Amino acid sequence: MTQTLRIDPEFKAQIPPLTQEERKQLEENILAEGALLAPILVWNGTIVDGHNRYEILQSHPEIPCSVRNLELETRDEVLVWICKHQLGRRNLTPEQKKFLVGKQYDAEKHDGFHGNQHTRPVPSADAQNEHQQTSEKTCERIARENHISASAVRRAALFAAGVDLAEELCPGIRQRVLSGDLKAPDALFERLTKARPEDYDALLEQIKNPQSRAKSAAKQKLVQTHRSALSNSSLAPPPGERKSVLEETTSIYGQLADAATIMQERWNTTFKQTPTLLTSSEQRKVVQAILDKHLAYLAALGFDLSGVMESKREQSA
Repeated sequence: MTQTLRIDPEFKAQIPPLTQEERKQLEENILAEGALLAPILVWNGTIVDGHNRYEILQSHPEIPCSVRNLELETRDEVLVWICKHQLGRRNLTPEQKKFLVGKQYDAEKHDGFHGNQHTRPVPSADAQNEHQQTSEKTCERIARENHISASAVRRAALFAAGVDLAEELCPGIRQRVLSGDLKAPDALFERLTKARPEDYDALLEQIKNPQSRAKSAAKQKLVQTHRSALSNSSLAPPPGERKSVLEETTSIYGQLADAATIMQERWNTTFKQTPTLLTSSEQRKVVQAILDKHLAYLAALGFDLSGVMESKREQSA
């Protein structure tokens, strides 16, 4: 008979869910062995690691439930343990890793807290300074452990807080963001954490539709550029034709901008799914050959790419 364990929503939210194929394979492995290959880790009767195994056992009560208790004192210690354990996985998306780093930093800042806002004493100036120094050291250590900068850790904490708030406002959005299916700028999540409640809906709409926001801004810029060009008397059409020419040309510009955006999105998705395209020297040669053909096509149209390439080199220097 399966042992009854508690599931904490916050604990479970830190753990990237399995794909359907991964879950199916896990269930097949458990059934083949007739036992769990690894025990479910718990803290005070609450699952810390092994949510998927526990859910599978609910459908197969004949398989014994193996449990191991973790010797942790506080809830924040449990959250830190979960984040560190999950950060050791190799199949994390960039968003999942950033979220876990942010949650770990937030939990470690609060670790050791006793009491609440009504019972704890007001900290002295020395205590506040000591807390700030400890927080800074924590940030630097987490940065070193994950091979990122301290500022990236602080930004990750804002990102994680914004994602959690977005989940409260729109259940299900956290999974879309962390899986990489929904690509929204980090700045939107940071703004959400600092926004007033009356601004939540507008920011949430931008998070849910980042491409429409980006395309709208790009098209607006194209319209401004084209209007500037038409202000030149040598390029301006007759007054009666000016509006129709502007609309038609702007539509064409928009189509080109959309095509460029789609190409970039597909390349980013491909590189994300197959990172060896960027790390393997042989595969990079093939990618470079594809890029050379694209650049040759643009050059054949008469576009000067030297300024663009020089700007990229300066940015990477």
